Amino acid sequence: MPYFISSQWRRVCCLVALCILVPPLSVSAQMTDKVVTRNGDELTGELRSVAQGRLEFKTDATDTIQVHWDHVVLITSRFFFEVLLEDGRRLYGALLDPVDPGTVRVGTDASAVSISIGQIAQIERIRTSFWSRLKGSVDLGLSLNKANKRSDLSFKIATRYRTRQASWRASLESLYRTQDNTEDLERQDLTFDYQRFLSGHWVLSGFAAGQRNTELALDIRLIAGVGGGYHFVRTVEHDLVFMAGIDAAHEEFLDEREPTESIEAFLGVNYDLYALGSRDFIVTASAIIFPSLSIKGRLRSEISIDIRKEIWADFYVPLRGFFSSDTTGGTDDDSGSTTDYGLTLGIGYSW
Repeated sequence: MPYFISSQWRRVCCLVALCILVPPLSVSAQMTDKVVTRNGDELTGELRSVAQGRLEFKTDATDTIQVHWDHVVLITSRFFFEVLLEDGRRLYGALLDPVDPGTVRVGTDASAVSISIGQIAQIERIRTSFWSRLKGSVDLGLSLNKANKRSDLSFKIATRYRTRQASWRASLESLYRTQDNTEDLERQDLTFDYQRFLSGHWVLSGFAAGQRNTELALDIRLIAGVGGGYHFVRTVEHDLVFMAGIDAAHEEFLDEREPTESIEAFLGVNYDLYALGSRDFIVTASAIIFPSLSIKGRLRSEISIDIRKEIWADFYVPLRGFFSSDTTGGTDDDSGSTTDYGLTLGIGYSW
């Protein structure tokens, strides 16, 4: 049974990776948007988005470039955008010529709302075609240690599809480790996530995931849940979200334990830091606990940190760390482990 599940798992992972990596079709747009920076530079082209402290902009002469948001003093575009403010409000419409310096008018000429640039946490173009709404990234890490003949291979693929009221995300993350005189390690996590934007800072979410971790003697875990979250802080540089909900899980193990079905609650926090200026990096950290509601005394936890440093164009260097624990992990004879942790360094590309 373990071999069958492992083979099935690999086929699913390969299929998802191929779907995520299908290159999107480019959609041309008229280069009429305008951006002015505080040192007087003026760019004419296509405004893509404002996210993670950066404005993405494409001109006829260059590929997509990124401008630090705190350097921008004026933006205009005739296309349709969602503008998210720090107080949780969402405005929709074109970005019109401002009446006062340091402001943006959002909407139509007849009903435009004027806001300060400093109030804006995010700007996203609401596009019409499927491929133009997709964003994603892929990165790969490899390490070799001659002393103990250990090698690690890690990769992560992620994509996001956005509409006016919701977003869908899919990610596949894997780690393979081989070392002399020890069993090979496999860790895989395939996740699908849906978020519905409610009023203010609230979101409603649902997710489904498949996981495998030989360090915790976990052959496969299938899990699905629903919950909600609240953005306590949301600015151009910070995003702090608290979340809670409930899920159901089916698990099969690599030792003699029988398959289990369980109900869990989950409580978590996610923090994003978009470091601007000369620092120019992104940090994402999350911590989630899963107290079981059906298995007495069981508690799982997942902690992760992801640091990205842009090196050139859309290429970046990711440093990732993770920690997993499970009070029922490992084997009954204590030869397994109830915790797993790791650190990987690689190179990635985003689109």
